[in-house]
Amino acid sequence: MKILNKILTGTIAGMLLAGSAVAADYSTYAQPAYGPAGYGPSPFEGVYAGAYGGAAFDPNAKWALGGLAGVNFEVTDGVIVGAEAQGGAQTDGTTTTFEGLMLGKGGALIAPDVLAYGALGGGVVDGTGSWAAGGGAELLATDTLGIRGEVIGTGPWGGGLANTKVTAGVVWHVH
Repeated sequence: MKILNKILTGTIAGMLLAGSAVAADYSTYAQPAYGPAGYGPSPFEGVYAGAYGGAAFDPNAKWALGGLAGVNFEVTDGVIVGAEAQGGAQTDGTTTTFEGLMLGKGGALIAPDVLAYGALGGGVVDGTGSWAAGGGAELLATDTLGIRGEVIGTGPWGGGLANTKVTAGVVWHVH
């Protein structure tokens, strides 16, 4: 009976000491999880501004140049929503049209430094009220500088697609 008592006492003492040892080194077991796969707070969150260039088709090809500004919010780990204003011009060398768009955006991090998004909104294209829809992706080249590609289609309210804009640009994120 004395041997069983010693074994039981030794086992309980060992469990208590082992639990204390784990508790003393808790930091190695309790890592906070921010973002998908522990990416951390999104570098895409916050205010940004940038410029783009590319081509537009209506169905004739034109050069497209413009600027953009917006704000993003990380609503949950890796999910980004935001609003963006775009203003630009499209020209074929003889005729120039102007556009101003306000877009709601939503997307997700597909890697810690890559955001894929969709955009939907409206504005004015060549003096006509228009809808806009499209999407794109942005890759962070540095902590604050991103490179993005985007495709946006527009058409008059109540009508079909009349113009498609394919652009690449740079974006500066203000942190």
